[in-house]
Amino acid sequence: MPTVIRAADLEPRPWPNGLGITRDIAAGEGWLITVADLAGDAAFSRFPDTDRIFTLLGGAGVTLELEGRPPLACLPWVPAGFPGDVPTFCRMGGGPARAFNVMARRGHEARVAVRSLAAGHAVHATPRCAAVFCAAGSLMAGGERLEAGDTMLHPGAAAIEGPGIAILVDL
Repeated sequence: MPTVIRAADLEPRPWPNGLGITRDIAAGEGWLITVADLAGDAAFSRFPDTDRIFTLLGGAGVTLELEGRPPLACLPWVPAGFPGDVPTFCRMGGGPARAFNVMARRGHEARVAVRSLAAGHAVHATPRCAAVFCAAGSLMAGGERLEAGDTMLHPGAAAIEGPGIAILVDL
């Protein structure tokens, strides 16, 4: 059954390493969905045996420096996957930013899709869709209005209508 989580109801908490602030949206067996505030350059918390999908919600972009790997340039609205157990440092491209994160235990398949929807246009959630996050604007999903920062969990095959930017998470 669909459940709506309003942005105003999300409680801020420090990152596990204490270097930033995050808000947990939802968690399940082997997965976690959060929104994090990025105030400046900082090391990311490490999550053993976990893969991450990181999506900037606007801003100038960031560069993720993963130990032993080439730098990963992250642009707004483009999901970027990386291993959560590799030491990672985030270099800001200019000013504070916010990021949408999906963390899944390695071997637990996760996908993130960003859809910009004009008024009157819609996409349908897949049967595996665990969450629809309204990243900007407003959306209608399963008869519920989602404003920026709101999330619908377990939307089923709901039509998601704009105008707004939807982030769909398949788990």
